[in-house]
Amino acid sequence: MNPLLDRTDWPWRRLLRLAIVGLLALLLALALVKGARMAVPGWQVYHNGMTLVEALRADRSLSTLFAHQTELAETAAGLAALKREVEPLTPLLRRLDGVTKYGSVLAYAPEFLTIAAEMSQVAAEGVALVAPAVPSNGDADGQLNAALTAISGQYDAFAPLAARAERAAVALAAIDASRLPEALAGPLAEIQPYAELMGPGLQIAPGLPDLLGMNGPYTYLVLVQNNHELRGTGGFITGVGEVTVERGRVTKLDFSDSYAVDNHAVDHPPAPSPLQKYMQADLLFLRDANWSPDLPTSARIIDTIYSRDTGRTVNGIVTMDLHAVSLIVGAVGPVTVPGLDQPVTGQNVVELIKELWANPLGDGATVADNQGEWFEQRKDFLPTMAGAILDKLKSGRFNIFAVAGAGRQAFNQRAIQVWVRDGRVQEQLHRWGWDGGLLPPKDADYLALVDSNLGFNKVDAVMERSLDYLVSWPDGPGSTGVARATVTYHHPVEMPGFKCVLSPRYGDRYDELTERCYYDYVRLYVPLGSELLSVEGVDADSVSSRRGEVGTQVFGGYFVMKPGETRQITFLYRLPEHIQRNGYRLVIQRQSGTGPLPLRWQIGNRAYTYTHSQNTYVWTER
Repeated sequence: MNPLLDRTDWPWRRLLRLAIVGLLALLLALALVKGARMAVPGWQVYHNGMTLVEALRADRSLSTLFAHQTELAETAAGLAALKREVEPLTPLLRRLDGVTKYGSVLAYAPEFLTIAAEMSQVAAEGVALVAPAVPSNGDADGQLNAALTAISGQYDAFAPLAARAERAAVALAAIDASRLPEALAGPLAEIQPYAELMGPGLQIAPGLPDLLGMNGPYTYLVLVQNNHELRGTGGFITGVGEVTVERGRVTKLDFSDSYAVDNHAVDHPPAPSPLQKYMQADLLFLRDANWSPDLPTSARIIDTIYSRDTGRTVNGIVTMDLHAVSLIVGAVGPVTVPGLDQPVTGQNVVELIKELWANPLGDGATVADNQGEWFEQRKDFLPTMAGAILDKLKSGRFNIFAVAGAGRQAFNQRAIQVWVRDGRVQEQLHRWGWDGGLLPPKDADYLALVDSNLGFNKVDAVMERSLDYLVSWPDGPGSTGVARATVTYHHPVEMPGFKCVLSPRYGDRYDELTERCYYDYVRLYVPLGSELLSVEGVDADSVSSRRGEVGTQVFGGYFVMKPGETRQITFLYRLPEHIQRNGYRLVIQRQSGTGPLPLRWQIGNRAYTYTHSQNTYVWTER
């Protein structure tokens, strides 16, 4: 060994030791400084937070928050400071994921702090906004009413709050709840599905006072759609209800048969041509007024007809089908309905509705035994059942997350749709896809299959359908695309020798109405400017192509099929020139009231499959 390198008294060794000690001292000093900087806001958050918690334990009214605005604001400021201090440590904290069962909590500390900081600031600014208008000595209901009235129309003031909530929602959605300890994972997983609604919910919050009747009675027209008999917006309008809300309370709940609304003493518009041709319905009454699958379009027609027939106006329209009823009753829990010897649940509600329809008199008599009296009373269960569900909701004896989840599912699947006059609220409902509107994009291909049962029956309860879609550019990527959409219908009920007779007749059983021929007017909504080349599988004299609602082109045709049969309807058409192979995107919208739709599509030489159960499905080639 080189003796020069074996010297133990060289200065560099001492310098190295000094450098290491200095570096450790510096790191310790930085840690102490960082700790001190975090300790101050941390103590501020803890102290003010505990003060708020103790105050709210003693009194949960709004006046408690108003009395502790300082603590609320300081808590928000402290959390914001903690968030700033922790953010630079994010890479280090991420490495703690999996280190003991609490490592994942530290790994997601930046997200948790973002959620806490943003939402506490929303609370602080929200309280400061409404506090001046709320009496400090009023009761809880009076204070809540005053707070709601104070936010009415304050869209500009709520815009920054919505932006904060959006940031919190992004952080909430980024957390993988399955990696957290069970005690934290469960509550987080319940809240996460609603993250996407936080910001938009605050955007429409200034419209809630009107929707809740804080500024005067607000009346909703509730349309019960029987999706066993499909129509444009989801089903034949079988029941009509007026629900009036005043100062947050339901003050009127009135349901009736849709036929009872008809007023033959006033003028009605002509019915759409398919209703006139195939059902001999010359005039358009309320029960058939949802012909357009675009609810905002149908809602304006329904609103006009209802106003003429009854002399009453409404502020909004809500549609609800049988699937929505099952979801809501299932979430609320067993409902006791007067006159029934068993509780109503999500599993049995549709079957009970069928039984009540067939035997409204409760004496075992069939439709044929007394059709006149039966017809008058066949839907008497509607107000009774609606009242029982409302009473259960008023009682508070239900899981709020289960009800919220059922409502969200019903909206996303178009089992519930809402149209209101308030433009700001309506705009947000449209963005969510909750207003029942058609959603054709301007820069993509679009496909919406719409069936309308014109057979006076309930065959859609059993009808099976699937959709195959093929798009090609036969003359190259820059040429005009050609599309072929094939709908396959299968009527699974075997009725050998059955003869199709189109007439408005009832049967002794509800299910007998599902064992008949399917009389369907099918429409295919596609991009505006598409050129229909041919249609196969429908009556030749029924084929049509016209400009549709909301900037679409719509092709239509009529066909009849017997029980047990399978039928294919094929539309062949050219796409508009702007829909090219490069950058191709496809949006498929499912009709309200239908079940999951099996899809098969081929773009060029690549094929795909998917079962579509939500409102819209967006496909982009990757």
